[in-house]
Amino acid sequence: MRRRNSGAPLRRALVLDSLKRPRTQRELQEQLHMSPSGTLHLLRRMESEGLVRGAERIAHTRIWERVKPK
Repeated sequence: MRRRNSGAPLRRALVLDSLKRPRTQRELQEQLHMSPSGTLHLLRRMESEGLVRGAERIAHTRIWERVKPK
């Protein structure tokens, strides 16, 4: 049995919990112990599902936040 995505639901839950306040991609990357590209891939996938959004960009840093449920 493949173990590749066994931690995906846990990572997604951790990201949503961490985004109680807006955070940078770097902060999330350090919490998840993931590579920069892996963190960005996860955030973009969650963004396409409507769970998070890129709130603002300062220089080359993007600030991410949770999408408020309707």
